[in-house]
Amino acid sequence: MKLAARKLSVSIGTVTVCRDLDLAIESGSCWAILGVNGVGKSTLLATLAGLRTPDAGTIAIDDLSLDELAPRDRARRLGLMTQEDSFHISDPETTALDVALLGRLPHLDWWRGESAHDLELAHTALAAVGLSDIATRRTTMLSGGERRRLALAALLAQEVPLCLLDEPTSHLDLHQQIAFMDLLIGWDGRTLVMTLHDVNLAARYCTHALLLFGDGGWCAGPVAEMLSAEVLTRLYRHPVIAVDTSAGIAYLPR
Repeated sequence: MKLAARKLSVSIGTVTVCRDLDLAIESGSCWAILGVNGVGKSTLLATLAGLRTPDAGTIAIDDLSLDELAPRDRARRLGLMTQEDSFHISDPETTALDVALLGRLPHLDWWRGESAHDLELAHTALAAVGLSDIATRRTTMLSGGERRRLALAALLAQEVPLCLLDEPTSHLDLHQQIAFMDLLIGWDGRTLVMTLHDVNLAARYCTHALLLFGDGGWCAGPVAEMLSAEVLTRLYRHPVIAVDTSAGIAYLPR
């Protein structure tokens, strides 16, 4: 499923996130949105998800304007994993399985509850993120990393072709970060757009990158063309060096 932005301008407060952004995200690609803290990465992601109104421009999914899609239809095409997961405080009795089942809501008819198929998908999603053994545990008892993995389980259960993820590897240790990204990339041709702080994860896993420079300026394209020590030095406002390793190029602060 393709996502396109045309002449998109977004701002938050006094920050111009992007100006006249033209973006064509092809089906099956994986995009990283990169930039310093406060540049508006999360704001742009929320705008692409239809949760914020842009200052100007249009957003379309497979040539259908985002504005024309009813919320239910949009939720069957697009899923959003936010940076802050509030589900663990909504109800002290909520279990991990309950949260995974939230991903099935766009697919349920209002007059019936979850089917055996929905339950199977929720359990499969929990297994995929390594949480099968805590399906009945209350979410108030989960660690930050477990809640992060649970949020991904809900997105997996949603079964949408287009996924927007805000800092998906936050709160995860090194092993879980790699496992998390491996799972996302191996996820049957889904189109992925994610904000990341770790440029090396972007270099390792993403096909394309969108760089936000903080003044409305941007550049976008294949990762091999976007990531270099010179460009990243400008992007992060700190000297960056490229180091050739057996696993590929790594970018480090000087």
